[in-house]
Amino acid sequence: MAPEEKCRLKCEIVTPEGMVFDDCASMVVVPGAVGELGILPRHAPIVSRTVVGKVMVTDLDGGHQRFAVGDGYLKVQYDRLLLTVDTAERASEIDVERSRRALERARKWLDKASSGESGIDVNRARNSMRRALNRLKVAGEE
Repeated sequence: MAPEEKCRLKCEIVTPEGMVFDDCASMVVVPGAVGELGILPRHAPIVSRTVVGKVMVTDLDGGHQRFAVGDGYLKVQYDRLLLTVDTAERASEIDVERSRRALERARKWLDKASSGESGIDVNRARNSMRRALNRLKVAGEE
């Protein structure tokens, strides 16, 4: 960012492991619980639950950065966006093969559960499948 440019919207994406993204943005799109939330500079203060999905950060030059994120919370206040999520991966850092294996494993668990096998945590399998599908989508593989 050139010294004469001002940060109009400070964007931070944080996980329990630490900061994933910390930079200025011209727009951020976040997966909210009832649909996507588009955040621009001077947005009204908001706190919202977020869900597994894709975060799109548009930088000051018009470029885009994509992130696959897990469940969490969004807070916007004073031209500062704080997204606190359980997981976040840059699209360029997603391990596609690992995601495919996770998706296949989740599908097998769900197949076993639907055929009556006990001891399968269906909610965990569904969540695992959602996260794997999201990572593949954000990486451009699904």
